[in-house]
Amino acid sequence: GFVHVQSADPKQAPRIRFNYLEHEADREGFRDCVRLTREIINQPAMDEYRGAEIQPGVDVQSDEQIDAFVRQAVESAYHPSCSCKMGTDALAVVDPETRVRGIQNLRVVDSSIFPTIPNGNLNAPTIMVAERAADLIRGREPLQPSDAPVFMDDQWQARQRPGQAKRSLA
Repeated sequence: GFVHVQSADPKQAPRIRFNYLEHEADREGFRDCVRLTREIINQPAMDEYRGAEIQPGVDVQSDEQIDAFVRQAVESAYHPSCSCKMGTDALAVVDPETRVRGIQNLRVVDSSIFPTIPNGNLNAPTIMVAERAADLIRGREPLQPSDAPVFMDDQWQARQRPGQAKRSLA
């Protein structure tokens, strides 16, 4: 996807194209989501709570039908992110110090600079980015790295459904 400036007028909204379904992996993920949701809701423990399927509807079964439903229904549920990627490669919009490449005295400090979408809510990582950027802007030295242990289930890969994990935790 992309975010393009449409005008020099700062009150003019940018043109945004999310491009959610550009890659086959995107479509596959949505199909898996629809099928897993159906599997969960059809468990006996859900019997007393389950009514008729509303969306996409019981007649929507094939990959093509699910893709058509998703194209019609997909939207951002929370907060878009990753539109101004931070990094050092050619696709990066901002450098590792949050400075916009090619423009002096301009920084981007929000979830748009994430290179990939976090696995959880954007609030905490956005606050961390803002605090780090504030230190960079003020010229403060970073805190020393922490060696605090982080819990990770040693069997997380074995506990996944058949197929490849969508994202490595390494």
